Amino acid sequence: MKEFEVIVLCNGFIRREGKVVLEAHSSSTLVRCKGHFIVVDTSSSEYRPRIVERFREIGVDPDEVDMVINTHNHIDHRDNNDLFPKASLISGPLRKGEDPMKLFPGIQLVGTPGHTPESISVFVEAEKRYAIVGDAIPTHSNYLKWVIPSANYDPELALRSMERIAAFAEIIIPGHDAPFKCDR
Repeated sequence: MKEFEVIVLCNGFIRREGKVVLEAHSSSTLVRCKGHFIVVDTSSSEYRPRIVERFREIGVDPDEVDMVINTHNHIDHRDNNDLFPKASLISGPLRKGEDPMKLFPGIQLVGTPGHTPESISVFVEAEKRYAIVGDAIPTHSNYLKWVIPSANYDPELALRSMERIAAFAEIIIPGHDAPFKCDR
């Protein structure tokens, strides 16, 4: 096994009519590192079968997951937390003075508010620099057009969070789309 491995369990999806969200399912990602299995966002209940099947495909038992990180507290990012009963949960804002917070060598939790006040991203330094960002950058289109999430509580913070992500990442795993290369 590589020292770090980032495996997308499922790509997120969002369907809108104008600004109204009709359907939303977040991406879910597994990070393997030095004897730890970390799931970042567990997606919606409708995506549960996809996640369970993906665990079968990669040969990991959900009981082996020792940590779940929710990028924020919306249900489409945390609805399958119960799949991982032995995992500790990290969700919510980082305490002042601990931003970014080193989780393990090569893995940091970074405050990326804007969509919500408590939004966090996970920065992983593996064979490439991955940023698992939830809805700080919800889709590839947000990145290409450099447009903040339409659902946000603070546009200025949302833009600063996007800038922070782009300054770090080679690969971005967005909240509601497939991973993509960051070339800013």
